[in-house]
Amino acid sequence: MEQFQSIIKKHFYFSLSFFALGIVFGLIYSVNLLGYSLNSAVLDPQNIRSIHISLMLYGFIPLMMSYLPFLLISKDIGYDHKAMRYLELYTYFWYVFLIVMMISLLLGIKRGLAFYDFHYSLNGILAFAGLFYILALYRYIQLYTVKPLWIKVSFTIVVIAPFALLFLMNPVVGQVEATVTGPHGDNTLGMSFALIPIYYLIIKYLDKGEFTARWHIFWIIPLVFYILSVLHRSFIGPLTYGQEWFFQWLTLLYIPLLYRWYRDANIEQNSKRLLLVSIVAYLFVDIEGNILFIESIRWMFHRNDLIVAHAHIAMGVAVLFMTLSMFGKMIPQLQNSKFTTTYLVGLTGILVVLSLSGFVQAGLLDLSINTLWIMRTLFGLVALSSLWFFLSFSLKNYSHLQIYNLVGIFNDGVGGLLLFLGASFLYPLLGFSFDGRYEYVVFAFVATTGIIHYLALTNQDLSEKLTQLTVIVRFLVSSVFLSLFLSGKLGIEALIIFAFDFIYGSIYLIYFYNKEVKYA
Repeated sequence: MEQFQSIIKKHFYFSLSFFALGIVFGLIYSVNLLGYSLNSAVLDPQNIRSIHISLMLYGFIPLMMSYLPFLLISKDIGYDHKAMRYLELYTYFWYVFLIVMMISLLLGIKRGLAFYDFHYSLNGILAFAGLFYILALYRYIQLYTVKPLWIKVSFTIVVIAPFALLFLMNPVVGQVEATVTGPHGDNTLGMSFALIPIYYLIIKYLDKGEFTARWHIFWIIPLVFYILSVLHRSFIGPLTYGQEWFFQWLTLLYIPLLYRWYRDANIEQNSKRLLLVSIVAYLFVDIEGNILFIESIRWMFHRNDLIVAHAHIAMGVAVLFMTLSMFGKMIPQLQNSKFTTTYLVGLTGILVVLSLSGFVQAGLLDLSINTLWIMRTLFGLVALSSLWFFLSFSLKNYSHLQIYNLVGIFNDGVGGLLLFLGASFLYPLLGFSFDGRYEYVVFAFVATTGIIHYLALTNQDLSEKLTQLTVIVRFLVSSVFLSLFLSGKLGIEALIIFAFDFIYGSIYLIYFYNKEVKYA
C-alpha cells in the first residue's frame, strides 16, 4: 500500500504542473483582453485561450479523477504490481497527449471550436492511453472473488470510452461541431448526471466504514428522463423549449440527493471539508444554470462574461475540489488550508467580477468592464499564488548538487518554455534573426535538459548519472552552436548559447564530478 501511495503522490505532484500551466495561460489571455500582448508567433490570444481551456478540461483534473477506481480497489483488496505498471503507462501517454496538444495549439493547429479545439488526431493518443487503463483495471478486478456492481459498470464504461471518444470527437460523424452553440437543457441534465456516480464513488472511497446510499429516486428520475430525451432527439426530432426547460430543471433533484449522501457519510474531516466545497460549488452552478435557462433572461447573458464566470466555478471549484477530496488523506499540502483558502479567494473574486461584467454586457449595470477585467487578472494571480504552498521549500535541506539541478530546472526547463513562447518577439528585439522553424526544435532540447535536471533532483539513486547526462548534452549542443557561429551560419546568439552551456557544464566538472576520488 505504501508503494501504491508513493506512485499516486508522484503523479499528483507532477500532473499539478499542467494545472499551474493552465492558470498561467489563463492569465496571459486575461492580459490579452486588456489590450496587452507580445508580437509573438505562438502567443496569439486565441491559441492561448484554447490551451487554457484544454488544460483545464484534459489536464490535472480528469487525469487524477481517473485514479478513483484504483483508490477504491486498493482500499478493498490492496496493491497489484502489474496493474500499477499499466496504470503508469496510461498516465505517461496522457502526459504525451498534453505536451503534443499544447505545442500544436501554440503553433496554431486548431479546429476553431469553443471547446475541444485541438486537432482530432490527438484523440488517438488518448484512446491509446485508454487501452492501458483497461488493462490496469482488468488486472485489478481479477483480484475480486465476487465482483461488486460498481466494478462491472465501471469496467464496461472504461472499455467503451476509447471508442466513444474517437466517434464523438470525429469532425464528420461526431457531435462536437453539432453542439458548438452550447448545451441544450437535456444535455445539461446528462452532463450534470455524469458527476453523480463520481460523487457516489468518492464518498464510498472516503467513508471510514461501508457507505450505504439512500434516496435513489432522486437520481433515477433524471436518468430515466435523460434517456427519453436522447431517444426523442434520435427518432422523433428536436425538443421544444418547454421540453428542454423541463429536463434542465430536473437537475434540481440532485440537491436533496447530495445533501443526504454528504450527511450520511463518515469521512475524515479534511477530506469532508474539500468535498463540501465541491458540493456547494456544484449546487451553486446547478441553481444558477437553471435560473439562466429562464427564457426571458436566457439570451441576455448567452455567451457573455457571466457564463464565463459560471464555467470557472463549475470546473475550477466544483470538479477540482471533487478531485482534491479524493487525495485529502494522502497529500500533506491538502491538509493545510492555506492552499485551498487562497485559491478560493482567487476563484471567488473571478466569479464576482466576471458576473458583474456579465451584467454590464447585458446592459443592466454601468461599470467599467476594463476595470473589472483588471480585477479578474489580479484574482487570477491570487489563484496562481496558492500553488506556492505546494512548492515551499528551504535551500538548507538541499545538497550542493541538488541546488545545481534546481538552478538547471529554472535555466533550461522554464527558460526553454519562455523561449518557445516569446522568441519570435525577443529575437528581433535583440537584433537576432528568427526563422521560426529550427529554433523551436532547439527550444525543445533546452526544455528537455531542464526535465533531465528535474529527474536528477527527484531521483536520488540516479542523481549523479542524470546530472552527467545534462553535462554531456550541454557540451555536445554547445559545440554545434560554436561551430555554426565560427562558420558564419549563425550570429552572436549561437555564441551566447555556447558560452552559457560551456560554463554551466564546466561548473559540474570542476565542483561535483569525481570529487571524492583520491588520485595517487
